[in-house]
Amino acid sequence: SSLLNPAFTGTIPNLTLNSNYKRSGNPNQQTFIELMQATVTYPFQKVTSKSYQTGGAAISFFRESRGAQGLYTLNKVLLTGAYRMRLTRLTHQYLVFGLQGGIALNGIDKSRLNWPSQFSQYYYNLGGIAGKNPDPNANPFNGTNDLLYPVFNFGVIYNVYDNENYAIRDKSLTIGFSIDNLNRPIVSYFPGEELRKFWLVKLFGSSKMELGARWYIYPSAFAAYSQGILQVNAGTYFSTFVSSPRAKNALVLQMGSWYRVGDEIIALIGFQVENIRLGLSVDLNSQTYELQKVNTESGSQTLPAYEISLTYNLNLSNPLGN
Repeated sequence: SSLLNPAFTGTIPNLTLNSNYKRSGNPNQQTFIELMQATVTYPFQKVTSKSYQTGGAAISFFRESRGAQGLYTLNKVLLTGAYRMRLTRLTHQYLVFGLQGGIALNGIDKSRLNWPSQFSQYYYNLGGIAGKNPDPNANPFNGTNDLLYPVFNFGVIYNVYDNENYAIRDKSLTIGFSIDNLNRPIVSYFPGEELRKFWLVKLFGSSKMELGARWYIYPSAFAAYSQGILQVNAGTYFSTFVSSPRAKNALVLQMGSWYRVGDEIIALIGFQVENIRLGLSVDLNSQTYELQKVNTESGSQTLPAYEISLTYNLNLSNPLGN
């Protein structure tokens, strides 16, 4: 998606709606995370003797809630433009550049702090006593306002494949590089502080190879770096046509896994029926392979992270074109 790398906008050949929902942890713990995003992508086509893609544009809506009771919120509206340049005339090799810009709104949802009438993670952090009114002057969130700021991201992708028709493509390679927060926006809630967002540098690579009749493998890798912290993911998934070649509607099954180095294993499964693709991924404990994880702060078990994704190809004349 364009949130991973803005240049992806220039590689999607059809008018497409993509959405994701991710949730991790217990809402009553500070490690809780909830993410939602929706992106609509429109491809640019140039028509001569035949049509070919020259780029694309997208609009994305993003919401994130973090912390106990989803106290900290982040909302973004992003516009993306991408230019696709063909490197050679005789082969399908492309370089795609993407630029993304928009508005982000950081906030503290004070409506989630219903204390002292009910338990609040943050009430006890303020030193209050259960059943008694805390000192309102002790609330560190008093006087804070929502923070509105611009954000700009950049990405580039190298893409090569054997056939322009996605439905019969057997081999491909995609390598990408991107930087988020190019403008280093100020994100401090309190006057006098100049806390800026750091760059987030991301690298990824993915390929498609034919294993046999109607079977494909997609080995992939992803790395992200910011503020001296490096995260590396590696994995693969397989896809196959489950439906008969004579079937009216094509059914594609996808399954695989990712490993977040030093952390967790992510299992995924999905399917595509004509122009609709649906996927589900679940994080597993890398030591026990169990769904539940032990919270290192409290020792209690928390729910696993899971993500649901939906892609809808709005070009009904080319349902397998993405």
